[in-house]
Amino acid sequence: MQKQCFVLIRKTLIILLIGIFILSGCRQNEITTASDSVSTEKFENSVSEAIDIKTSETEDRNDGLQKPPKVPVNTKAENIYYHSKDGIELSRALHRSTADENNIFLTHGELDLYIMPIGTDEHIPANIHNPEGMLVLHVTTDTMGRIHLLMVDYDNREYFIWQLNENYQTENEIDISAFFEHKNRIPLWFMIDKDDIYYLQWPFDRSGIIVDSEGTLKHKTTKESLGTKWIYEAAVGKDGCIYLIHGNPDEKIEIGKLDVENGIIENVNPALYFPGDEIFMTMSGGTDTNLLLFSHYSGIWACDTEKGILENRVKISDIRPGFNDEFRPLVFLPDGRLILLGEAIDTNNDNESLKFLLLKYIPAGR
Repeated sequence: MQKQCFVLIRKTLIILLIGIFILSGCRQNEITTASDSVSTEKFENSVSEAIDIKTSETEDRNDGLQKPPKVPVNTKAENIYYHSKDGIELSRALHRSTADENNIFLTHGELDLYIMPIGTDEHIPANIHNPEGMLVLHVTTDTMGRIHLLMVDYDNREYFIWQLNENYQTENEIDISAFFEHKNRIPLWFMIDKDDIYYLQWPFDRSGIIVDSEGTLKHKTTKESLGTKWIYEAAVGKDGCIYLIHGNPDEKIEIGKLDVENGIIENVNPALYFPGDEIFMTMSGGTDTNLLLFSHYSGIWACDTEKGILENRVKISDIRPGFNDEFRPLVFLPDGRLILLGEAIDTNNDNESLKFLLLKYIPAGR
């Protein structure tokens, strides 16, 4: 009992400290300059504190049955202007990033994983142990919030999945080199379901592989083997299962669940369709709903596959203001917010109007 009280008090103090940091660092609807950024020392301390919280939560979950961490819904909209540093470009992390309750994890095809605390415009290396100098191709998190990396050597011949612990160090390594028929190809989707089954799919022909946590190949998939004409998006839903948006480009597109045991698409009942001209750019598990999806044409959709509900929750007309013509999704957060990355104009600059990248946080969870 004394140990539990100590852990509870320690977690409370750390959470309060992080809350103070985030409130002081976040800027809603105002433009900042590089000099307004938090100091490197405070930034690194915030990452260290987040690691301590993650460690404590992992220990608590290990005392009993493991359950996914509960993340409160966040309805705070923010505009954060991003100033690229150290040669890192967020545009290289599009479709190759993920998030937990505290941080966004970014991959750039570099030697390390990068960490950006939510609500900030700075990132630092996670300092993963990488003695062979392998490149980080992709990142995903499982339903418990643990991080998994897809790694490749410089010759693009050896591919591994690294499972990281709470301190961002390799806990397990899976060699999947034999399953890559085509080298020099980065999977468009890399994810893991509630049963620790990995799903990787490539962008050009939508072929893919399904691999278990022991590194055993369960299936090689193609559009034909999955019984569809094309696959538009993929994500792990709130229920921990993998869902695909698929269908015929000339007809309505449909949401289906991936049957990882049989390597086929299991259509949901009742069937859920979108117009054939709809294009989704990212998808994620939701807070109050099984899936959240973003379309450049219509905005953010909420999908409840059990109740057969599709809702255009945030209209694109409410998203566009503040952006130039081009903007793309960076990541959905577990708190139900979508972060869009786009170009914006700093009209409040004293000298002249300057272009910056804007991180726009859009609430979509309930």
